[in-house]
Amino acid sequence: MITRRHSLALGLAALTLPMQAVAADTGIRGLGGAGDALGEGPYWSAAHKRIFWVNISGQTIYALDPKSGDLKTWKTPRPVCFLADRKSGGLIAGLSDGVYGFDPKSGAFTLLVQPEKREDTRLNDGKVDAKGRLWTGTMDTKWKEKVGAFYRIGADLSVTKVDGPYLCANGPTFSADGRTLWHTETYDKEVFAFDVAPDGTLSNKRLFVKFDGDMGAPDGMTTDAQGGVWIAHYGGGRVSRYNPDGKLDFAITLPATQITSMAFGGAKLDHLYISSAAQFLPDTAPDKGVAGTLFEVSPARLRGHTGLPATPFAG
Repeated sequence: MITRRHSLALGLAALTLPMQAVAADTGIRGLGGAGDALGEGPYWSAAHKRIFWVNISGQTIYALDPKSGDLKTWKTPRPVCFLADRKSGGLIAGLSDGVYGFDPKSGAFTLLVQPEKREDTRLNDGKVDAKGRLWTGTMDTKWKEKVGAFYRIGADLSVTKVDGPYLCANGPTFSADGRTLWHTETYDKEVFAFDVAPDGTLSNKRLFVKFDGDMGAPDGMTTDAQGGVWIAHYGGGRVSRYNPDGKLDFAITLPATQITSMAFGGAKLDHLYISSAAQFLPDTAPDKGVAGTLFEVSPARLRGHTGLPATPFAG
């Protein structure tokens, strides 16, 4: 999605975040972020035992202990889009202009690689596969042209363009065996599946699902350990689980309409954390007060589905 806010402020804060029951009878609770223009990128870090997420346009990283409510926040030098653990220590952060090493202790950011050097695009979503490779895409900041692309970044920080063009590349996720990758063109409301060779080469691009009607637009995705593909409905107020053949299994309705992404987390990877956005909502919108919240869905609502462990970036 689109943001043009920029700030060079850096800092770290810690506080205790009160938990809010959004709908106690549905197994969904709000963990914070209400009002954030563009909540995104939930990421469970087993190393830190926290759920991380970001406010892209607010240039903020959050890290929450869901049990205690302890919350840490960092300001970023540019809009921040995604996070992942790093094999060599710390994390990586996808900022608007490139992938950075992020040291949560000092709050420092170190540029690692820039897949593109353009004024009209920025990084959007990104995920690390089981081999430690980062897959990330870019988007047109003016939301007008397909000038973005999809990239693979190796452990040696080499960058390979693997698909394009995109207006808004989004949500890569992978099958448990690493042989299938799903990726989204949010603008066209289409999710694609690819075959993945051991060296990361993509082939056999095909349409997995296309959103229509009141479904909104497909945004971030994740994969569960049972083979299902979960897709966030931006403008559709829900997340949906699809079987590997593209057939809809079931959906979970959220209190916010602009759902952006999700990730499984917790010690057993049996909770689902879902981000949302408040941008562009009129003051009269029914979800105006809750939009932007990071939601937690309890295991009881997930029908036994659990997540796959995240692999740190090898670079």
